[in-house]
Amino acid sequence: MDWPMSRTVERQASRMAAMMQKVGADPVRLARLRAGEVYADARTKCLQCSSARECLLWLDANPPSREAPHFCPNFDVLENCKLGNCEKVG
Repeated sequence: MDWPMSRTVERQASRMAAMMQKVGADPVRLARLRAGEVYADARTKCLQCSSARECLLWLDANPPSREAPHFCPNFDVLENCKLGNCEKVG
């Protein structure tokens, strides 16, 4: 049995991982914030995001976009983790 929602969730989960990697966020530090609550909130925002198309275009840009992904509802959290300020988030 094929469940279309599972494909959607998997695609969005992959986008979040790709976004973390591309902006240089530390996923381990993010996952440890508030016992995983910040990561869970970010995952929920990603799953409910209305900018999926814009996100894919930004992630797939060749050459890579020099513009920050301000369309991303998790951008501030990811940027703070990248900068080493992860403990101050959330």
